Amino acid sequence: MKVDIVVHDLPGIGRRYDIHGQHKGRIAVVLHNTGRRDVYAFEGDRRRHDGVDEDDPDAVVQLSDAQARQLGAILGGAYFKPAVVEEVEAVIGELLIDWLTLGEDSPVIGKSIEELQIRQRTGMTIVAIVRGRDAIPMPEPDEVLAIGHRLVIVGRREDSARLTNLIEG
Repeated sequence: MKVDIVVHDLPGIGRRYDIHGQHKGRIAVVLHNTGRRDVYAFEGDRRRHDGVDEDDPDAVVQLSDAQARQLGAILGGAYFKPAVVEEVEAVIGELLIDWLTLGEDSPVIGKSIEELQIRQRTGMTIVAIVRGRDAIPMPEPDEVLAIGHRLVIVGRREDSARLTNLIEG
């Protein structure tokens, strides 16, 4: 899931980060140069007729640097891990998800996934190819690899070295 965070420099004050909620609402966090954090909560999606977010918050909380770091740890799951996360981690185990970028001297340039027999030779699977801002999820075997392609790969951690050796030559 893509998270859109809009960053605003506040000269002489610090920086503001705006994050829209999954369904509705918005949080604005102001990090002051002094270390203080102000968290503003906006309920729903209140936008003026010109599309700009309303600036009157429904709630404001001021946090010290230490409090903000503790809240960050809580939100990141350091204190409590939801059961669903534990289940996913148990299933994933030794699964590796990684990205590899094809350089101009890679021996796989100009060859298809099928021609290279990547899964058969390495045990790894290319689940997506990213070209600039475009992504090809689940690329077909006849997809030809090119300079600058970012390969999203999945497989066992112990198999990744074989794919890296194939790509780097």
